[in-house]
Amino acid sequence: IKILTNLLNPTQGHAYIDGIDVNRYPKLALQKVGSLIEVPGIYEYLTPHELLSYFGKVYQMDSKLINTRIEEVLDSLEIGDWEHKRLGSFSTGMQRRFGIAKALLHNPEILILDEPVLGLDPKGIKDIRDLIKGFQKEGMTILLSSHLLGEVSETCDKVTFLDQGKIIEQDTIDKIMKKAESKVITAKFLKPLSKEKAKKLEAISLIESLNSTSDGFDIFYDGTPETSAKILKEIVSLGLNLTSYSPESFSLEDFYLSTIGAKKGVN
Repeated sequence: IKILTNLLNPTQGHAYIDGIDVNRYPKLALQKVGSLIEVPGIYEYLTPHELLSYFGKVYQMDSKLINTRIEEVLDSLEIGDWEHKRLGSFSTGMQRRFGIAKALLHNPEILILDEPVLGLDPKGIKDIRDLIKGFQKEGMTILLSSHLLGEVSETCDKVTFLDQGKIIEQDTIDKIMKKAESKVITAKFLKPLSKEKAKKLEAISLIESLNSTSDGFDIFYDGTPETSAKILKEIVSLGLNLTSYSPESFSLEDFYLSTIGAKKGVN
C-alpha cells in the first residue's frame, strides 16, 4: 500500500497504476487514485469542510467545484450534517467515513483502502461494507487490504494472499473457495452402527475413507456437492438411522492458514 501510494520506495522492482510507474511519475500515476490508510491522521480542531477544502486545493481542484464535491461526498457517506463540526467529536466509525470522503473528494477512478473497518462495531462494519459495494456497482476499481478475511470474502471479487511480501495465491474468490472445498462430512446416527452396518457404509463407492467418532463417522470424499448429495442418498437408502449430516464448511481464513502452513511445511 505504501509503495502504491508513493509513501515508500521499493527496494527492487516497480509498482504501476494504470500502466504508469508510481515512483517515477507519482503525480501522474496518483491523480486518478484516492486512498485511506489504516490509521489516518486528522486535525481534531478542524471541521470536515475546512479539512476537505484544504485537500481540494492540494488536488488543484476548481474552487467552485470543491464546495460542491464536499457536500456530495459527505452526504453520500451520511455525515453531511456534521460538515461544520469538529473532527475531534467524531466516533471511530464517523472518522472512517470522513477518511473515505477525503479519498473520494477528487472523484478518483481507483480507491485504495487499508483496513477500512478496523476497530468498528458490527453495524459500522456493515455500513462501510455496503458503501464499498456501492462504489463497486458504480464501476470504481477498489484495492482493499485487510487481515479480516471474512470481510474480504464478503466484499471482494478477487483476492491476493501475501506472506512476507510475496504472493502465495491469487485468484477470484469463487475459484479459491472451490480449491478450499472441505472433503469431510460429519455423519451422526441415532445409535452406534453395528459392524455389519458400518461395513455397508464403508462399501459406498463414493466414500474414500471413514474415521469413527463418538457418535458417528467422519466421511472423507472428493469434496464436491454432487458427491455429498449422492452419499447422503445412499446412506438413507440403507436405513442407517442418520440424525445429522454436515459437510464441513471451509472459510477463506482456513484456506489462507492451510496454504501458509503448506508453504512452510507446517501441519
